[in-house]
Amino acid sequence: MAITKQQLGRYQVIDTLLSKGDRVKTSEIQKAISYELEIKVSTKTINNDINDMRNSIALGYNAPIEKDTSKKAYYYSNPDYTIKAFGLKDADINALQFYVNTIKQYKDYEVFKDFSNAVEKILAVLASSKGSSSAEKARSIVQTERTPLVTGGHMIPNIIEAINIKSIIEFKYQKFDDEKVKEVKLQPYLLKEDRHLWYILGKNRKGRVITYALDRVSELKILDDKFLPDDFDFEDYFKYSFGITVTDDAPINTVLSFTAFQGKYIKALPIHPTQKILKDNDEELRISVDVKPSYEFYEKILGFGANVQVISPSEIVNDLKTRIEEVSKLYK
Repeated sequence: MAITKQQLGRYQVIDTLLSKGDRVKTSEIQKAISYELEIKVSTKTINNDINDMRNSIALGYNAPIEKDTSKKAYYYSNPDYTIKAFGLKDADINALQFYVNTIKQYKDYEVFKDFSNAVEKILAVLASSKGSSSAEKARSIVQTERTPLVTGGHMIPNIIEAINIKSIIEFKYQKFDDEKVKEVKLQPYLLKEDRHLWYILGKNRKGRVITYALDRVSELKILDDKFLPDDFDFEDYFKYSFGITVTDDAPINTVLSFTAFQGKYIKALPIHPTQKILKDNDEELRISVDVKPSYEFYEKILGFGANVQVISPSEIVNDLKTRIEEVSKLYK
């Protein structure tokens, strides 16, 4: 059957009403259509629309619309159902499925729950309408790296709010290597994730950029005090870092030589945005990176084991030798 735009509009209005979970009478549907679409429709038209939503092969909705005879009103027997998911192409559905599988790693963070659940409901409706079996729906074809739930994730919505409304935040903070708990007031600028941990970056009273790990933050409050944020470029701020740590030192051009085999992975997944290939042959992949050396940098290089050699500069070579000697002492 040919479906007109006016019909589609009526289906959308009916769906919106039924999606609220209430019993909806025909007269209420007529009023809503009159208001939303500025047209008048008969009871017969409404009944035909509901029948189409239930049974039309052309529409493919298979809408679970039931009638409460005692109230003479319609409702969805599946409260999660909506026709809003229909009209998506297979590529759109696959993209949604990939996205929801990716975001599941953050499902325990309150700020992501509503969105993830909403997308999953849409996908469930589509699967049901296409007759997918429960086994097919349960089968996972995309598996992402799982992110453990860390302390402090519940504060993310409040921090985002404070950043948006430009309000100073106050909290207690305790470092791992310090028994003392200190009170902090901060102008919040940025939330950043690094290796499955969340950090809040902002400026203190002296205007210095400070980083705090959320897993060590407690009793966070949004204050009434406002601040005027500077035009601070965090992309540039982290340009030479290998993680969350940014030192005051100038970046150092560092040359690394990887085995030819390891080099294939380094070309496929560069270890740093400043990476440049200097030599690529059957013997080695030699690259340079501009870096402010930090714990994360040395941890990254040591993780490659014998597959990498630091060629220059000498200060980084010597520092790395010292770290390797300290490690080797543990196995003597």
